[in-house]
Amino acid sequence: MAVATKQPVTGKSNGKERPIVVRLRGLTKQYEEAGVSRAVLHAVNTDMREGDFVVLLGKSGSGKSTLLNMIGGIDTATAGEVWVRDTCITTLKEPALTLFRRDHIGFIFQFFNLIPTLTALENVSLSYELRGRARREGEQQARQMLERVGLGNRANTYPDKLSGGEQQRVAIARALVHQPDLILADEPTGNLDEETGDTILNLLLELTRDAGKTLIMATHNPEVVPSADVVYHIHEGKLVADATHVASLS
Repeated sequence: MAVATKQPVTGKSNGKERPIVVRLRGLTKQYEEAGVSRAVLHAVNTDMREGDFVVLLGKSGSGKSTLLNMIGGIDTATAGEVWVRDTCITTLKEPALTLFRRDHIGFIFQFFNLIPTLTALENVSLSYELRGRARREGEQQARQMLERVGLGNRANTYPDKLSGGEQQRVAIARALVHQPDLILADEPTGNLDEETGDTILNLLLELTRDAGKTLIMATHNPEVVPSADVVYHIHEGKLVADATHVASLS
């Protein structure tokens, strides 16, 4: 996998401590199976800082997606807290949780999740307009973002006429167009061939680093590790930091 190498990252920027974007405290997730509780994640504690590319590594079923979904407020914790910036999202009720997620978090999924009846431009601009922005402004921002992901000439194309790599570019544009504090990516290259996956990962890293955004990616592919600032292995419900990728935590 030919992906961009990471830039040196520390807990400080220009001599100042970089803000913590995600704070997990005692985060636990249990499921009931045949009357028996099974802990997927147990008492997870960590901080993730602004501008970091954080990789969550683990086998299928290890809890990567579950953790990502709890950070994004899609899934609920059995116990513990998830803080995004200064908000404890585990205490938010609907519709406050949906509104917070809409305004502060961008999601990128393995299977794109584009609306098939909308063009690339409409898929991206809708994400912007749902935040109460004017339609004309949304279309303008969407066009600019599609240009940035290399799809300016495909703005009026429907998803079924786009390749897998192009659809994921649209999904990236959709996730980033409203400038969220946090981008969560769940196996974003898992449905792509290796060459296309490399291109998509490099594009995602370029865009998030240029904007100084925190990117958290769940994957089972260890080849993304050289590009990461912080790497966590999820094993038997525990989150274990890779000793060679903890600079940004210090």
